[in-house]
Amino acid sequence: MKQPLYALMLLATVALGGCQAMGTDPLAADARALPAACQWPREPAASREAWIRAAMAELEARGFAIRSTDLTLGVVSAERTTRQPGLGAIDEPWIDGGMGWGGWGHAGGGVHLGLGMRIGDEPVQVERVSLVVDDAQLTLTRDSRVVADDGRVIDSRPYNRDAFCREVSGAIQSRLLNREGQP
Repeated sequence: MKQPLYALMLLATVALGGCQAMGTDPLAADARALPAACQWPREPAASREAWIRAAMAELEARGFAIRSTDLTLGVVSAERTTRQPGLGAIDEPWIDGGMGWGGWGHAGGGVHLGLGMRIGDEPVQVERVSLVVDDAQLTLTRDSRVVADDGRVIDSRPYNRDAFCREVSGAIQSRLLNREGQP
């Protein structure tokens, strides 16, 4: 009698646990696991200030607005906002609500109907980038949030991409070399 019961419990455990193990949750990924291209060595010949100035120029050229810098800590924070057309139409109705009222009196009567139409701004993607310049290396991190026009966060996640980090690091180093090569 115990063997069929154990077999049934094992089957139930595998069936219920299997649903959890079928896929991975992208939001559960370790945010600290950066692609290798998002950390690169700092050339000691250039000062921390020179690296930060080159980074600020490159981020601004890519459409980011510099939000804060701290030369002592070696930190640059920037932000870029991009409209996401059509994304708000996924779960928001274009026509919303309805209202009706009416009445009859001595002077006549009537019925009034109301219908609300949602006309709002599209959601926006807000990308935030932080660059840390320490004594040995530079570290670039990026995250993304999609925010609805009412301020509700639709999606939020780390947005560290190998290709982005390679492009930005190469461009920063190129700017630094061009700046140092000038008389």
